[in-house]
Amino acid sequence: MGEASVLRYDDLPLDDFLVCLMQHEKEPRAGYLPGAASLNEARFTAKLQPPPSGPGAISFFLLQETDAMSQVSEEIVIIAGLGSASSRLRDEATALRDFLGGAGQPSLLRIDPRYGLVCGSSIEPVDPSIRWDKGGAYAALYLVSDPGSPSLAVMEYIPQEQRRRFTELFVKYNQLQPKSPSFLADAWKKFRGGSLTAQTGGTPRIGYRQVKLVARFLKSRALSPAFISLIFKGVRQENFPSMLLDPGRAVSASGHHDRFFASLSELAS
Repeated sequence: MGEASVLRYDDLPLDDFLVCLMQHEKEPRAGYLPGAASLNEARFTAKLQPPPSGPGAISFFLLQETDAMSQVSEEIVIIAGLGSASSRLRDEATALRDFLGGAGQPSLLRIDPRYGLVCGSSIEPVDPSIRWDKGGAYAALYLVSDPGSPSLAVMEYIPQEQRRRFTELFVKYNQLQPKSPSFLADAWKKFRGGSLTAQTGGTPRIGYRQVKLVARFLKSRALSPAFISLIFKGVRQENFPSMLLDPGRAVSASGHHDRFFASLSELAS
């Protein structure tokens, strides 16, 4: 079986895309946009005003990951920028969490076992040996309500003497105590004859609803002019003769080009 086709659009003006999305939602059968199920990732970018110690931009990546051990799929927003903009990244991450909560979308901020809220930054580290910012940094917001979600429940990776600091930061930014991974409790429940929780049974997918939420947030924060990049998987441009997006910004590729970055380490290096 061949690789799934990938259709990618880079740096579309966000306002133009939202007009296309509005038309698509009015007439979903017209083919103005691919269906939401084919959306693999989205990236929003905007210039920071004022910039941090030089030119810079902030990016919001909307994506999903499946934890290798538990097979739990999670929707994530990554807020990335320069390491010198760490305090701004922290502010935008916490503001986004509050904004999503007001829109009925639960979310929790990940506290990295070494760096704390902003990975690649020395602003509030868990590990006291971290003294300098890296060139890039990011914060991760998981669209879940359970602090036992696999990517959030990382206490076992933290030295005993640093766990109090990790807990303080987790409570500060999530107003919840950290937990052990939920899939361990689910496995024990299954062993005892119970059923798995609903979280491990479904496969969350990002879609246009989340895209619109992040777009609304950018407007509320006056992060403009803003641009959006999109990666669709399993579709080809020729299948959508009525597509409203700028064809000059379209690139078709094979399945291994379906991500904006290969690993988070690229954003904090």
